[in-house]
Amino acid sequence: MVEQRVRAVIAAVFGIAPGELPERASPETVAGWSSLRQVRIMLALEQEFGVEIDPNLIPALTSDGAMTAFVADLVAENAA
Repeated sequence: MVEQRVRAVIAAVFGIAPGELPERASPETVAGWSSLRQVRIMLALEQEFGVEIDPNLIPALTSDGAMTAFVADLVAENAA
């Protein structure tokens, strides 16, 4: 569930359908993935999941898999 929502957020930032994202979305596989888009993805994830992402961690979260794992952990922490 978290993975689908993360991918939907990434796709929305790029203005495409989630199905148009490569299986492993990252700056290497998605055209136009810049540092500005990276920040926009993080802000959108914060809104979508009601979490706060430390800005210092943004450079490390450069794939849909890394974002999914990180957000899932944050959501679990907030639920506890």
